[in-house]
Amino acid sequence: MATTRNLAQLFRALADKDVIGAASIATQICKSEEQKGHRSAARLLRGALHANGTNGAHTGNELSFAAMNGSSLVAAALARLPTDVDLKHVILATGVRRELDAVVIEWSKRDSLREHGLTPRSKLLFHGPPGCGKSLSARALGKAMGIPAYVVRFDAVIGAYLGQTALHLRQLFNFAETNPCILLLDELDALGKRRGNPLDVGELDRVVVALLQELEHSRPQGLVIGTSNLAKHLDDALWRRFDLTLEFKTPSHTALSEFAKRVASEKQIKLPAMVLRRATQAGNFADAESLVVAEARRQVLKGL
Repeated sequence: MATTRNLAQLFRALADKDVIGAASIATQICKSEEQKGHRSAARLLRGALHANGTNGAHTGNELSFAAMNGSSLVAAALARLPTDVDLKHVILATGVRRELDAVVIEWSKRDSLREHGLTPRSKLLFHGPPGCGKSLSARALGKAMGIPAYVVRFDAVIGAYLGQTALHLRQLFNFAETNPCILLLDELDALGKRRGNPLDVGELDRVVVALLQELEHSRPQGLVIGTSNLAKHLDDALWRRFDLTLEFKTPSHTALSEFAKRVASEKQIKLPAMVLRRATQAGNFADAESLVVAEARRQVLKGL
C-alpha cells in the first residue's frame, strides 16, 4: 500500500486544506497501487476519490470535480509546485530582493493595511532571460507566505472554440480569489502577446482582452505571478495590470559560482574545479544547477 512518505504528504495537504494537492497525491497513490498489481485496491481507492464513492473505473481524470468547486478545468489546469525553497536562499539582485521581502511583509500585515483602506500588492510580473530565478522566486514566495503554489498549464486553458479560453481564465482567477495561493502564469506571452499582428486571428486578440480584464478586476487571496522570457512581445496594456514588475537579469559569474557551491553543498559533494568553472560560465542558474546535479549523479554512481 501507500508509503509513509505518500501518507505524510497527503496528511500535510489535508492539514493545509489544499484540496488540489491532496487529490493529486491521492491520484499518485492509486496509480502506484495499480502498477504494483493491486488492482482491487486501486479500484477501491479510485472509488473513494470520486464524488459518488462507488465508481472505481479509471476515467482519465482522477480529481474530484466537486472538490474543485464544480470545475474540472481547475483540476486539469493547475499543477502543484514544491514550496521547499527559502526566499533568503534565492540569489537575487538587491532591488528585487527588497521588493519581494516587502511583498511578504504586506501579506503578513494585510489586515492592518485593509483597516487603513489599503491592500497588499497581489499581481506581480517577473521578466528576464530564462533560467534566472523567476519561477524559483514564485515557489519561494509560496513558502515565505505559507500558501501553496500552482503553475497554470496553458494547454488545458486554451480552448478550441470562441470564448472558451476566456471562460477558462475566469475559472482560474475565481480559484485564486477564493483560495489563498500562488497562481503562476509561467511563459505569460503565450496568452498576452501584443495585439494587432495581422498574421494572428482575431480570437488571439480577444484572449488578450480577457486576460487584461481578469487582471484588472480580480482580487486574489494570495498572489498571481506572471513570468516572461520575451517581455517585448507582451501587450503594452498588460504591464499596467500588475502591481509590481521586476526584471530578473542574467546572473554574474560571482552569483553563479556562489549558487553552484550552494547546490553542491546541498547534494553533499565536493565540486571539482573544472565543474565549478563551467557552472560559473553557464550563463544562468538553471544550466549551472544541471551541471552540478550531473556531477553529483556521477559521484554517487562511481561510489556504488
